[in-house]
Amino acid sequence: MESPHGGSLGEGGALSPSPEAVGMLHEMALRDSQQGEEPDLPDEQLRSNDQLQQDEMLALEAIYGDNLNILGENSVPRYFQIYVYCEIPDGISVSVELPGVDDYPTKFSVEHLAPISLACLMPPSYPSHHSPYFTLAVQWLDNVKISSLCDMLDSLWAQQPGQEVIFEWVQWLQSSTLSHFGFDDGIVIRDSESMMDHVDVRVVGEILSVEDVVQQLINYNEEQCQESFLQGFHVCVICFSEYKGIDFIKLPCGHYFCRNCMETYSQMHVKEGSVMKIVCPDDKCGGFVPPNLLKRLLGEADFERWERLLLERTLDAMADVAYCPRCQTACLEDEDNAQCPKCLFSFCTRCRDRRHIGERCLTPEKNFSPCRNVKRYAT
Repeated sequence: MESPHGGSLGEGGALSPSPEAVGMLHEMALRDSQQGEEPDLPDEQLRSNDQLQQDEMLALEAIYGDNLNILGENSVPRYFQIYVYCEIPDGISVSVELPGVDDYPTKFSVEHLAPISLACLMPPSYPSHHSPYFTLAVQWLDNVKISSLCDMLDSLWAQQPGQEVIFEWVQWLQSSTLSHFGFDDGIVIRDSESMMDHVDVRVVGEILSVEDVVQQLINYNEEQCQESFLQGFHVCVICFSEYKGIDFIKLPCGHYFCRNCMETYSQMHVKEGSVMKIVCPDDKCGGFVPPNLLKRLLGEADFERWERLLLERTLDAMADVAYCPRCQTACLEDEDNAQCPKCLFSFCTRCRDRRHIGERCLTPEKNFSPCRNVKRYAT
């Protein structure tokens, strides 16, 4: 499976500028200039184009905001990168076709797709005579499919030459990319069956395996879901108060509670010694609370007490553990005997006295039984 990066994921999941894309844009512009493809326009036309470009850039900034990354402030020619997010308001399913591999999910759903990275360079002859130079990168499409998107952008320019086209490009990519490939009901990830087909030179990125593409889809979706949770407001089901997501503790089971309630809940059980009851507060769950999370909730002193009590409760539940009568260290029992690893005292685990070498232990109950007393007196 081929899939381009076109940059690395940065804060908020956006792609950082790709040096490969920037270099490719300038190479295309230089090549056309050297080959005479760039027309020699009168100054009046160049000034008109420049003004139209300025107006288009202002409109793009106003509409796309943080999704627009200008790669050269006040540079001539102008070049920039736009991150286009496909419209999937209710999420979308992803099907994986990978014959012979069983340890990858065959179908899953995502609420967020990594953006399409559209990098553009406006030559002096745009928009009157020449279209913008551009590159495309999409993490979850193979290079042949991305080449098809390049052809569509060329087609949109051909339908209205001489007019600003970048906004229309972005709108089409945002609303029509999925339907263009028949992905309205779900994305299909598979090994490319047309590796020898034409790949447009404007496709940016490296070749990735199906497994890598699937992992990137899952990772990106999880990161964006977490970011959405942190920025949203939620109600704690313990105290019924509303807080921003950043003030919640999310457990591995998926349930979440406000930090104040989780701290109080954890500290209460440590204080009372009921450390085995520190689980997910949802009464139908009882999921695991990781130690690294408890350490943040409890603080150093209470966390040390939790560790000590948890060890004691665990050892108490083990049938082959006895405590040294001298230093109370936990010891492993071996046929009613044990040796303390700390003070090296060997003792009988039945009467807790020194180990009986060569004779059978007489428990206190047997020592004071009427039959045992008579026998001892007779001897």
